[in-house]
Amino acid sequence: MDRNIIPEHRIAIVARRQHGLITRRQAQDTGLTRHQVQHRVSTGQWERLHPGVFRIAGAPVTWLQAAAGACLGAPPGAAASHLTSAALAELGEAPPVPPHVTVTPGRSSRMAGVIVHRAPLPPMDLTIIDGIPCTTVARTLVDCASIVGPIRLQRLVDEALHRRLVTTDQLAAVWDGVRRGPGRSGEAKLRAAVGPWVGPILPGSPAEVRLRQRIVAWGLPEPALQVAVRDEAGQVIGRVDAGWPDVLVGIEYDGARWHGPSRWAADHERQRRLEAIGWIILRAERSDLLPGAGRLEQSVRLAFATQAARLNRPRLV
Repeated sequence: MDRNIIPEHRIAIVARRQHGLITRRQAQDTGLTRHQVQHRVSTGQWERLHPGVFRIAGAPVTWLQAAAGACLGAPPGAAASHLTSAALAELGEAPPVPPHVTVTPGRSSRMAGVIVHRAPLPPMDLTIIDGIPCTTVARTLVDCASIVGPIRLQRLVDEALHRRLVTTDQLAAVWDGVRRGPGRSGEAKLRAAVGPWVGPILPGSPAEVRLRQRIVAWGLPEPALQVAVRDEAGQVIGRVDAGWPDVLVGIEYDGARWHGPSRWAADHERQRRLEAIGWIILRAERSDLLPGAGRLEQSVRLAFATQAARLNRPRLV
């Protein structure tokens, strides 16, 4: 019987779990000697990816393999992180080249073609995706805040929160745990990215900016802000958070803090007075900022059409 059958079978099992990779230690644990490992490398059966990490000949070369290899070649406890972990979590991020990996402080790790970060990695910040150790979504977003611009970070945060892969409380907890780390930055960007997902839409807030951007992206005119509404005598009878005074369409930002039960009577009376002079008042909620939300867009378009017919004016859209 070929004495290599059993080791080769074990090697194949390990390599399948690791995207076609095996380490020197794993190979020796299957029964291979150091000389046999070297023979496979010298004859092209295996290709050295990193010191002590080998790609089995014929295994597809993929970005997942590169990420797995970076973790296998790093000191124990290392994990894929930053943009690599974002890609593993499918946050709409293209797999980065080279891969990112984080190792704990005090560990030396230099690998060609790998971006190495050094930071504490508590167990609660770690998970496994596709067999690759990586940071959790919350830790990934916190880490990415220090290396990407605000627009890219916003896309990552939106995707993660929209898919409910993380909560704002989890993000805050992870940030509190790492903010004292050396070189840690990105808090302002992270707060701005999370802001629209926390509490009501407020005048002058990132959520208001996001709402205006969405309205323009829908192909609608950009609304004026804090629009003063006057009656026939020219007296200001109220203000709307955003709106189009030429067609008498306004948007109010709803939120329990600013429009709770104690304000309901006053809000109802103000809306009644605005509607009495021909305004259509719509309500915007935080859910209208979610990717794919269409309720508010449909409401604005219907209001424009209604007012164009009533006022005998050309339709704006």
